[in-house]
Amino acid sequence: MLELYHADTAVCAAKVRVVLAEKGLAYTGHMLDLGRGDQFAPDYMKLNPNAVVPTLVHDGAVITESTVICEYLDESFAPVPLRPQTPLGRARMHGWTKREDTIHDAINTVTVAILFRGELMLKTPEERQARYGRIPDPARREKWRNIIEQGLEARYVDEAMARFARLFRDMNGALATGPWLLGETFTLADSGLISFFYRLEMLGLSRCWTDGFQGVADWFERCKARPSFNTAIGQFIGPDKHAHYARFVEPVRPQAEAAFSRVMAA
Repeated sequence: MLELYHADTAVCAAKVRVVLAEKGLAYTGHMLDLGRGDQFAPDYMKLNPNAVVPTLVHDGAVITESTVICEYLDESFAPVPLRPQTPLGRARMHGWTKREDTIHDAINTVTVAILFRGELMLKTPEERQARYGRIPDPARREKWRNIIEQGLEARYVDEAMARFARLFRDMNGALATGPWLLGETFTLADSGLISFFYRLEMLGLSRCWTDGFQGVADWFERCKARPSFNTAIGQFIGPDKHAHYARFVEPVRPQAEAAFSRVMAA
């Protein structure tokens, strides 16, 4: 039995749902409300002490970290393999999946700066301090505090935008030889990035790749055309979520796009 503890818009949870959908695997979902703080509930933190989603439970065994979960699912269930069959192919795939961890950090940075900052600035200073205090990792806690205080001017934002710029350039080069990052076959290298791009799109940053990286733009459209996209992402993010994002995105979109342009010009 597969159980997935996840959240509707959480990019790493969506990343695992894409793999489940691509492989046609049924699972029992446990939806957490991150805004309400379900990830900090003592029972959940026994499963995942980092207080993040997703967490997979397979026949009682607990697996955390989305990249690890995705590989575990592909190794454990034979239908529709998402890893190359050759050692060299798998090595190239791991190069992309390893990179996802740094890109996830950058996604988190711009989400905090654009969305969560807007939400938290509506709360009292005491409520903001309480939110920081619930983050178990000290480095992550301090990062949140700094970004909430400085917004898009925080140094973390330029670092994140620089990572995106390098990613788009490298993806554009890889996609010159085929429709997917490893050529003709869709793999974990592709599936792990889809939810990241959709988050950036919801944050109003799609021009960062559509204006200069045509290969990346075409790749993302192919990803969204796969049935797994709606199964794993689209159906979980309705008009209300898009409207909520837009409320905080639109006032700062020019500043966010300017931050990306700044690192591109450097």
